[in-house]
Amino acid sequence: MDETLTQKQREAVEALEGARRAGVSLSDYAKAKGLELRPVYDSIAALRRRGALPPASQPRKRKSRFVAVRVTSAPAPMAAAPSGLVCRLLRSDGCAVECGEWPEPKWVAAVLAGRKDAAA
Repeated sequence: MDETLTQKQREAVEALEGARRAGVSLSDYAKAKGLELRPVYDSIAALRRRGALPPASQPRKRKSRFVAVRVTSAPAPMAAAPSGLVCRLLRSDGCAVECGEWPEPKWVAAVLAGRKDAAA
């Protein structure tokens, strides 16, 4: 296989094998060796598509940035924490609001939006 690889592909395969031997991620290995990361990844991906390298051992699972939410017409009864705290809102400006019961969604939106009078 070596004789059919370009210089960049040989460097990428050497980096991949070196990372495995060192027990570190390919990105950490490439950074430590001063290699540009994008060409290394592109070369390895091309070799895998061509069948010259085996597929990645563990395909990466992307984490969703979404969280499942169930909306009901009335708040579900929930046991309060020992301190009585049920909900804590943290705003980007560092302000924290702690509630002993579930607040109305419109009020939460107003508080998090930073409106001066959330009661209105």
